Amino acid sequence: MVRFEDYRLITGKGNFTANIKPSETLVGKFLRTSIARGFIRSIDTSDAEALPGVVSIFTAEDMAQDGLSHMLDTANPVRDDGGKIIKPRRPILTNYDIKHLGEPIALVIAETDEQADNAVEAIIVDYDSADNAKLAKSNNDIPPVWSEAGDNYASVHHVGNLLDVRKAEENSAHLITLPIDISRITAVAMEPRIALCNLDSDGKLIFTTSTQNPFALRAEIMQTFALQTSDIQVLAPDVGGSFGMKGTLYREDAAIIWACRKVGRAVCWSASRSEAFLSDEHARSMYGEARLGLDNDGKFTSFSVTLNIDIGAYISKRSFSMLNNLGGIAGQYVIPVMGAELRFAYSNTMPISPYRGAGRPEATFMIESAIDAAAKIIGIDTAELRARNFINSEMMPYQTALMFKYDSGDFPAIFAEALELSDYHNFEKRRLESEKNGRIRGIGIATHIEVAGGPFGMSVKEVARLRVSKQGIITIAAGSMSVGQGLETAFPDIVANQLNIDPKQICYVQGDTDYLPSGRGSGGSSATITGGSATIKTTELLIETGSQIAADVLKCDISEIGYEKGVFYQKSNPYISLDWSEIAQYSNQPDGLDVIGEFTPSAPTYPNGCHICEIEIDKETGKCYLQDYVAIEDVGTALYPVLIEGQILGGIVQGISQALGESMVYDETGQIATGSFMDYQMPVASDFPKFRIKTHPVKTKINPLGAKGVGESGTVGAMAASLSAIQHALASVGADAVQMPATPHRIWQKLIDAKK
Repeated sequence: MVRFEDYRLITGKGNFTANIKPSETLVGKFLRTSIARGFIRSIDTSDAEALPGVVSIFTAEDMAQDGLSHMLDTANPVRDDGGKIIKPRRPILTNYDIKHLGEPIALVIAETDEQADNAVEAIIVDYDSADNAKLAKSNNDIPPVWSEAGDNYASVHHVGNLLDVRKAEENSAHLITLPIDISRITAVAMEPRIALCNLDSDGKLIFTTSTQNPFALRAEIMQTFALQTSDIQVLAPDVGGSFGMKGTLYREDAAIIWACRKVGRAVCWSASRSEAFLSDEHARSMYGEARLGLDNDGKFTSFSVTLNIDIGAYISKRSFSMLNNLGGIAGQYVIPVMGAELRFAYSNTMPISPYRGAGRPEATFMIESAIDAAAKIIGIDTAELRARNFINSEMMPYQTALMFKYDSGDFPAIFAEALELSDYHNFEKRRLESEKNGRIRGIGIATHIEVAGGPFGMSVKEVARLRVSKQGIITIAAGSMSVGQGLETAFPDIVANQLNIDPKQICYVQGDTDYLPSGRGSGGSSATITGGSATIKTTELLIETGSQIAADVLKCDISEIGYEKGVFYQKSNPYISLDWSEIAQYSNQPDGLDVIGEFTPSAPTYPNGCHICEIEIDKETGKCYLQDYVAIEDVGTALYPVLIEGQILGGIVQGISQALGESMVYDETGQIATGSFMDYQMPVASDFPKFRIKTHPVKTKINPLGAKGVGESGTVGAMAASLSAIQHALASVGADAVQMPATPHRIWQKLIDAKK
């Protein structure tokens, strides 16, 4: 199977935002703060305004004159510890109080890129800088990020039953405590963020951008600028990766929209790669402790986590990924009681947002790491310990002790299949062979669960639209956005299978808020299970509507109408028939037959699987060499194997990459130490083995496709499995566990310390 979109993408015929700028489009460039904490004494733009090609230079003061200053407030913090709740507003352009490095403070509008860059360099800013920044895990003596707060916590949540957890711990034969430290990363999408705004002849805003959710973006723009639906159209053509980061209205977007209205011409801003490190929302970033209780038989008695989550300088609804997906810490196991304390803390850093998995990889890492630690301490094989505690298929549907209710799954069978495929029980032979070659070898296991089609506890409607022109051309559009996962292939194929016609007869469109009434976009592994299901419902509606039109034209009851391979016919006389073009002409609609359907899932689904990673480490350098990687995934009905494998493979790479290298590092002043690919470690293809990926489908009844979602499964399991393999290798020579990211230097240091 070949993806429909592949040919045009690999031949340079993609339709990205940068490819469709109108002629005479002005360039927007931002001057950003060079400090992370402090104040702006003054901004002098006079020299810059005098430079050739400069159209305008805007600051927060200019925007304030139009009654616009801050981004939309979407946060809903809670302090169930009784602490003071504050909701600081994020300015579109910063005028005075600086909270993190790279905040936009001036917007230059010029005729060319070079002229805009020159103007940015010519703006003079006088700063009053603080000596140090407030960071997540240090500088406790530095005042809170927000002085009006009594402490540095934005939101505090207690979930589950921690009192029952502590009672269970007292009665447990073993209590394992484990430090948790999950690094801060950034999405590094292949296509950086871009914002293009134009006005049509009627003054309507046309905003084109690389986003995963144009409808949510339109809603934020409407609220920010007090617009009506008819006042704005959001377009999202091809999107070169998103991973959660492109799921909101950014400060740059709002400033470009306002500037476009101000100058009355098309304006475009496109982030450079270095600018993306400064201005894209980051992800993950948390530390704390996990506690696992076990009885004498190795059965789990309790599990809890205490987490401090670094949300950066500002809070929004996007800060709570870990809270929304916390249920994943239950994993695939019977755990009688569970609880968690989550403290979301401010810091003088870039705010965080959801990133591929959005809390599920972190949750899996916590429970799986705790199981590995328990197996080591009580002296039992880590695979055997997992096997003793699985939820089995006869227990489904299964309500965990923390949030999630699994509808289906066969965890023990998938686990057994992964052990066999990885040749787990013969690992010792391979370890000894590595030892002969001067290397140490480890094998790591991660069973994982994720919630898909969520967020958890929230059912979101998806819509799809099918149009049949009077020439018989069929067009499918769904609210789900393709951001690289292959929906241009999947959705036309779903329609074609139902209509029993060639998929090449079907056109695919996306990312136009004027084309559909609504859409949930892409995120939460939802595209297939909600967008695909909406497509099925709409296709059924199309056939039903076409049958009724045929019955009216042929003057018979609808029960007398049959359909096959694009033709409606009268069952009693099959020679009397109508094709789709004729149906469209008889539809009494001006542009042909047009139907809109929808689907709302009754509950989320729970993709799951088992990953086993095998790794070698060079004892002299600490460098890791991935030797083998097995992933068995239950994604429900496996509709498109090529798309499934691509999604799982890409997710695995991202999970391993965080485990072994990726990390956004700030120094004590809040400056980024990893602000380019010179320092921010990204993997290359040669870093990875040939992945062995299989599916083990257990169909769900939550949607008509029986699919569970696949977009994030790979990442959810990979971070834990790869770290587990490294810790296993280190333990074989008496070295302590290494914290994420497990860089060669960190591993080498653990090996050196073990020799002392």
